[in-house]
Amino acid sequence: MARSHAALETRKRVLVETKGLAQVTPDESYGKPSHLFGLWMAVNVEFATITTGAIATGVFGLSVLDAVLAIISANIVGCLLLGLFSTYGVHYGQPMMITCERWFGRFGNRVLSFLTFLNGFSWFAINTVIGSYFIEHALGVRLVASIAGLTVIQVVIAIIGHKFIIKAERLFFWFLSAVFAVLTVMTLLHISQLPAADPAKLAAVGGRSGAMLLTVSIMLSWLGGWILFSGDYSRYMRYQANRAAVKNRVFWNSSLGCFSSSTWLEVLGAIIGGTVALKTPADLFTPWLPTWFRAPLILAIVVGTISPNVLNIYSASLSALASGIRMKQWQAALLTGGVGVLIAMITYRNFYQNYELLLFFLGYVIFPRFPVMAIGHLRPRVSRFSSIDVTTIGFLAWLMGVVSSVPFWNQSPVFVGSFAAAFPQFGDISFFVGAAVAALVYLGATSASPLRALVADVSSS
Repeated sequence: MARSHAALETRKRVLVETKGLAQVTPDESYGKPSHLFGLWMAVNVEFATITTGAIATGVFGLSVLDAVLAIISANIVGCLLLGLFSTYGVHYGQPMMITCERWFGRFGNRVLSFLTFLNGFSWFAINTVIGSYFIEHALGVRLVASIAGLTVIQVVIAIIGHKFIIKAERLFFWFLSAVFAVLTVMTLLHISQLPAADPAKLAAVGGRSGAMLLTVSIMLSWLGGWILFSGDYSRYMRYQANRAAVKNRVFWNSSLGCFSSSTWLEVLGAIIGGTVALKTPADLFTPWLPTWFRAPLILAIVVGTISPNVLNIYSASLSALASGIRMKQWQAALLTGGVGVLIAMITYRNFYQNYELLLFFLGYVIFPRFPVMAIGHLRPRVSRFSSIDVTTIGFLAWLMGVVSSVPFWNQSPVFVGSFAAAFPQFGDISFFVGAAVAALVYLGATSASPLRALVADVSSS
């Protein structure tokens, strides 16, 4: 026992996390649910969130009031899902992609884990490009050099691991909240009248209803990646004294932290986006900002780029391991950063078009997973067919959800599905169609397990 305790203390002093995909043991648990509020606030208090909100007015042409309605609707749904899946880390004590093997099987989960790896390094690339645009605009540093510099910082923090990430995000939270609160006040004082709708832009996306539905989908896609990663940051709370109470607090701290920050910054982005000619993220760096505020804002942009990308790299590295890639966690983090920087170098031109396409594509393959993950967790299922395993059904339900959503894809000029082309006023509702079909297939091909208890956790196994 003494030797085991000594080994544990040695591991705690190790700088770089070595846990990888292994399940958290009781002795390794630490942290408070309240830490998750600061974490999910910090990862959304950044210019990428403002950039996302600006799409509603600056690209789709919505009025600010319509944009706010769409943003709030999307964030209520998305943040409740993030809260639910955050409790999985408490319940199972595993990275999310390992937990998902329960519902999608070994082969299916490897496929989905690789897609989650794609999601992670894609978001890493997007956030890095946004931060780099602002650094180039404000400091004159070449865009490629900014991308490379930000990448090194972000990968190092992700390699150090979970405990350092939680501590760093708490510091980021206070600094970023203060700077962006000042920016919000300045924006509201400068803009005396909220921007109105742009009829020409609305006409290009199916009118007001099409623009609002597209905005809802964009905002849900923004949250979709975080939802997939959410359990990775609550798994070290697995063995607290009252598990039900801890899960409840994890749910609300995660949901409210994410909702508060994403809604706040997306609405701010919608206000600014309706007042500028939006071609690159640097266009949001408004000329009326006072000189004294530019230095703290640039620092906030850099910190705000690092804050979410640390999570993207960390969770993407875990997803890479879950997909079957054989390497250590720190090596997977380096791989994520390396691929991400290549994507950033390729996509920084025509930013908003590439960004919009990425957001929708990630949503198409992410959202049909969620019904299977929720249904299978809340009540274990068994297959109605003796020849098909229940986990195979879970994977097929996801696949059928993705395929059935194709006619509803609205990705002009790359691809517009038959329904979206015929009814542009519906925008892009493929997320909802894919999730609904996946849920119906999964429920129809499975039945509730006669065992009423949820999957046993480690403490009772």
